[in-house]
Amino acid sequence: MVLPLALGCDPRPRVGEVPPRSVDAVAVERAASDPARVGPLVLAHGGQGSPASRSDGPAVAVDRGFARLESEGEDAVAAAIATIESLEDDPRFNAGTGANLRLDARSIEADAALMDDRARFGAVAGIADLRHPIRVAEAVAASPHLLLVGEGAQAFAGTLGLEARDLSTPQARAKLARGYAKLFAGEAGPWSEWDWRRHWNFATPAPAKLDEAMALLEAAEAGAQGEAPDETPDETKDTVGVVVRTAQGRYAAALSTGGTTLAIHGRVGDVPLLGAGLYAGPHGAVAATGKGEAIIRELVAARVYELLARGQTPADAIRLVTREISPEEGVGVIAVSDLGWGTGATSQMAWAARDRDARHRADTWIQRQDR
Repeated sequence: MVLPLALGCDPRPRVGEVPPRSVDAVAVERAASDPARVGPLVLAHGGQGSPASRSDGPAVAVDRGFARLESEGEDAVAAAIATIESLEDDPRFNAGTGANLRLDARSIEADAALMDDRARFGAVAGIADLRHPIRVAEAVAASPHLLLVGEGAQAFAGTLGLEARDLSTPQARAKLARGYAKLFAGEAGPWSEWDWRRHWNFATPAPAKLDEAMALLEAAEAGAQGEAPDETPDETKDTVGVVVRTAQGRYAAALSTGGTTLAIHGRVGDVPLLGAGLYAGPHGAVAATGKGEAIIRELVAARVYELLARGQTPADAIRLVTREISPEEGVGVIAVSDLGWGTGATSQMAWAARDRDARHRADTWIQRQDR
């Protein structure tokens, strides 16, 4: 399987075996030994399946993240959060406003996570009605816990004074209508072989046929506000994400998602699971997107990071880990280290990167080889 890859053009030094060191020691040594090898970078994606033509969204987001990086004293986490917040506010992407609806046409269960190179991690799963789920993950990272879910996570979020918002959009409802059509036509992959009606766990009865499912959607739409979608919804499966590198060689990664449309109540994907959807450490940062079950099964982010620690470039590490994942399952990855940056996806994926010299975008990128 060939992945469309974007290869960052940072200089590539020779790398031997990576010895164990403290986080601070590694970052300082790399920056001090050759300053040209490490420069600030923010790289974000709009989700596996998002068309490259929507790279204006990640482009705006990385500009915001890069500005925060320069104004917050090289704080990688602050830059990552600022980038994700921008994408959560863009209704074209499956995170925050625009999050996917579940099968009952009413429920939204958002997940978010962040991690930095000091092993600080925080995640939240199954929350709703908040403009910026990533802010809840940030608060979890500052607590004694790593992951909060469901009702407890929602109650915890209520203590933070965060802005509430109805996350449903006309785009999400149009996407669910397409999902219903595939489901009842027997064209929804493993869902076509699973008795989902038997395991339906929503408050409303399970629809027996397509017109009953569409009635659920029409009822939800009648109680919603907003204009009709101005474009056809894409096949975005999961997640917006970002990886950040500071000038001192510090790293962070963050994710936010509305999950998948075809899901029963309580489904959790890769985003809040450490090492599945994201990983960051002294050797780089990784953020994945796509079919959550495949990403969990393959531990995509942790495996890409392991290869970065062994001296692989981000582009090569992405290739090696994702080559066994089928296009039908779908996965995309972005990664950064002191050897450069890379992106790859089994289908289209909107992305943008920003460093001190330029901004790069999926819709204008000319593929180059490492040098």
